[in-house]
Amino acid sequence: MNASPDELAWAISTIASALHGCHGGEPGVGEVMARLGEQEFAATTCQPVRPARLPACRFLPDVIGEAMVHSSHAAAAIAAIEDSLDWRQNPNYSDEAMGQPGYMRNYAYAELIGPSGPFAGDDFLLGLFVLGPGIHYLDHHHAAPELYWVLTEGSEWRRDSSGFVPRRGGETIWHEPWVSHATRTGSNPLLAVYAWTRDTKAHARLKARQDA
Repeated sequence: MNASPDELAWAISTIASALHGCHGGEPGVGEVMARLGEQEFAATTCQPVRPARLPACRFLPDVIGEAMVHSSHAAAAIAAIEDSLDWRQNPNYSDEAMGQPGYMRNYAYAELIGPSGPFAGDDFLLGLFVLGPGIHYLDHHHAAPELYWVLTEGSEWRRDSSGFVPRRGGETIWHEPWVSHATRTGSNPLLAVYAWTRDTKAHARLKARQDA
């Protein structure tokens, strides 16, 4: 059964409260919270969403279980609504573009606030991101400033031409507009909450493919 508008609004509020409570002073979190405060996500503003699953959703039970260690409240909220969301993929991506057979079977995102989410938002996106194990999300960039809240262990991230840096579950990562960034996973799948705070109309685009 689909989550109700009240349940969806509760989940967003719970995730936002958990993020702010753990990371309120970290780069980008204040901007995300300020923009979130300008959004309409009361139950009365909920828009119809046709739930859609993708192959990468098979990782959700495991990653939500692991996320309980880092934020039990956020993990419980995600568990309550994940099967009511429209899981999607960036149309600019493909196995060929990523140079990885099976990439698209291991990647998905779902908007909580945004055009395909239960709440439309005003030039602001809040959603969930899943990446399977052993995957390299190549260098890409976009106009929107972006925050990731990593909820699982075992992923590595880089900015521009710097090397990959391991990130622990519970960490936040802030990207300014047009900063190139990449992610790769090891033996574990990744779950993260993401937010784009403005200039959200255009999808992310890949930069020149790199083998590193």
